[in-house]
Amino acid sequence: MRNDLSIFNPGFDLFDPFFPDDFFKREEKAERNLLKTDVVENENNYELTMDVPGLSKEDVNIHLENGYLTIAAHKSKKEDENKKHFVRKERYHYEAKRTFYVGDINENEITAKIENGELLITIPKEQEKKEVRKQITIQ
Repeated sequence: MRNDLSIFNPGFDLFDPFFPDDFFKREEKAERNLLKTDVVENENNYELTMDVPGLSKEDVNIHLENGYLTIAAHKSKKEDENKKHFVRKERYHYEAKRTFYVGDINENEITAKIENGELLITIPKEQEKKEVRKQITIQ
């Protein structure tokens, strides 16, 4: 046990003395590892590469709304529990969502594919809008 146990210590966890194996933090750590993303800027587009191990294209939903691109992943592992006697079972339910602001772009220009446990999304850069000065006549 640590000697610096104090509720004022940022590393203090009330459950440490009872559950030293980090039992309550496992789910929190797993959630931080879902949909980890690298973003690369190219001349005309951005490439997002996301970790999606074990997911197929049916498990991933991508949509664009009001300039925000949202990637949602969902996977449930289902097995017939009546057929087997489990000594230990580590099934999982996987849900994650990431949202990125991409601006006013045409959704038909976004491409996505899943390959080798990675989701690659190519997003065109938002075209700069040129402000046009218009003269208003006074009546």
